[in-house]
Amino acid sequence: MKIPHSFLLVFSAAMALVETSTVSAQQSFQLSSKFLEARFSGKQQLWNGQHRFGNVFCLTFPRANDADALAEAMYNNNTLYFSRAAFNDMTAIFVVASTVPAGRSVEVEIGNLSAQNQKGVEAYPRNFSQSQANGVLGPSLVLTVRNAKEGEKGQVFPFVRPVDTRADAPLMSLSVHRLFVHERDRIEVAGLRYFKVPVSADKEAQAVSELSALIEQAAESLQSCTTKLPSRVQRKDGDG
Repeated sequence: MKIPHSFLLVFSAAMALVETSTVSAQQSFQLSSKFLEARFSGKQQLWNGQHRFGNVFCLTFPRANDADALAEAMYNNNTLYFSRAAFNDMTAIFVVASTVPAGRSVEVEIGNLSAQNQKGVEAYPRNFSQSQANGVLGPSLVLTVRNAKEGEKGQVFPFVRPVDTRADAPLMSLSVHRLFVHERDRIEVAGLRYFKVPVSADKEAQAVSELSALIEQAAESLQSCTTKLPSRVQRKDGDG
């Protein structure tokens, strides 16, 4: 899907940020662009899975032949970019981006995101788990959320991740997230899968493994492609 040039201009200029939340946040999200959606049902062969947002990120979505639609939009005065590929088995892959505040290092921002996620892990250990990973884009976070879902209007997944935290709730949905900080940008790849029937306890590990593998494939493509994009960091004369 071709990104309108206006999307790229407003994102590049945006510096104000909305913090993400690991549970249901109080923040509201307002569209600041048209919500664009391309549908592929019956003509999947027309999309090869390739997607790019300016020089912020690019990737090839896995399972492009199974995609029903690709949507994208800007939110909150053009400070947040959202994209979602929806598939025919109640699975979606999201790739979103926002701008890191000026002067904040990758290490500090990764630490902030980790601490924020850890609050959810400590409050609801049955629902959240977090680990760290490394790759060509540097350190990243891996977050798994049990019974996550897309929020109501005004709550945009995965910037906001509503969760059913009932102790006796069966596994009805699952999300897996990879969070990167690259140059000036936060980039998150997230997979969300709903299940028609509850997943039994003895099959939960398999469900996590399958969705994790899908998101890892998307994350690997994003890292490989994004690292080849022109740098968004303006260097001073004499910098290496």
